[in-house]
Amino acid sequence: MITAADLARLKIKRTIFHDVPNRPKILETKVILADLETKIDVGKAKILYDRITQVLGSKHAYTMHFSPAPATKVPDEVRAFTSKDRTTEEFISMSRELANYLFAQHTGATSPGLLCVMEVAVGQKRGIAVLKLERQEGAEIKFSGEEGKRVFDFDVLENLILTDKTRLFKSALFVRTAPGDDDFDSHGCDSQGPGTSEDVARFWLTYLGCQLAEEPRVSTRKWFDASLAFANEEIGDPVQMNDFYEHIHSELKSNRKNVSPKQFIEDYVPAPLRVPYKKFLEEHRVSLQAFGKDISEIKTRLRKKAFHTSHGISVTVPEEEENLVKVKADQIVVHDNLVSVDHK
Repeated sequence: MITAADLARLKIKRTIFHDVPNRPKILETKVILADLETKIDVGKAKILYDRITQVLGSKHAYTMHFSPAPATKVPDEVRAFTSKDRTTEEFISMSRELANYLFAQHTGATSPGLLCVMEVAVGQKRGIAVLKLERQEGAEIKFSGEEGKRVFDFDVLENLILTDKTRLFKSALFVRTAPGDDDFDSHGCDSQGPGTSEDVARFWLTYLGCQLAEEPRVSTRKWFDASLAFANEEIGDPVQMNDFYEHIHSELKSNRKNVSPKQFIEDYVPAPLRVPYKKFLEEHRVSLQAFGKDISEIKTRLRKKAFHTSHGISVTVPEEEENLVKVKADQIVVHDNLVSVDHK
């Protein structure tokens, strides 16, 4: 799992851009590949760093891992390149292969874009970052240099592509953690559209040869369990605890297809509890990244049963705790501790 601390330590070592068009049926198009890496100074590296950490640290980012049966050879390229220190020529060759694999996945309906491939490091760990940048309508991108020495001019990219309005709508980061083929921390992001796990899986994960790290039902249960544990252990105010419970239930019973813990914190968690809650989730190995919602494992725990009396009194209880309520002919007895009284 890539954390905020990992993103803070990320360093960009090499960068290259390739132009990857779509593939309309009636026209023949091809990838425009760079021959040389794009040289960037500290200021330009900061622009790219801000972009990649922004999107990969956003609510649209998902933890992923290599698929056992990938549709492309992207995992092979990532594994091979990060297995040891590589030369500039090896970096360029690897990036060109990634661009060709992306073009092979394109259709006439796929948005064209610039593929930015970066060799990165997180501390002593080697890694690769991939960004697909949307080309602004009417923007003409040209190579500089003669045949065999073609390179994108970053000044052109900075003015026309890397503006505040640019959408880095598909991104990925692979960080090698150990020598094994699957020893990677990896995140993927698709900030185009609603940002659900289904949207990511449809195209970007296929190209990357990856799948989401956890099944949605597992991620949903882990977040639910950890959130309830946090409320019980860390929230002392009964009213705050009740509100926290209600927000969790509302989030899981809503029509939204995914859950973003980061967005949940921003929307519903009181400011003094935000840092402790984030820390609690991380300690319990619950990612702050968004995940597809699947309540199948906790469905019964979200159900509630209501008992109504002839005098208009209602008692609501979680269905799995129904045994705490004893119903007799002339009375209802609740076997539980009173923690708060709401006046409405």
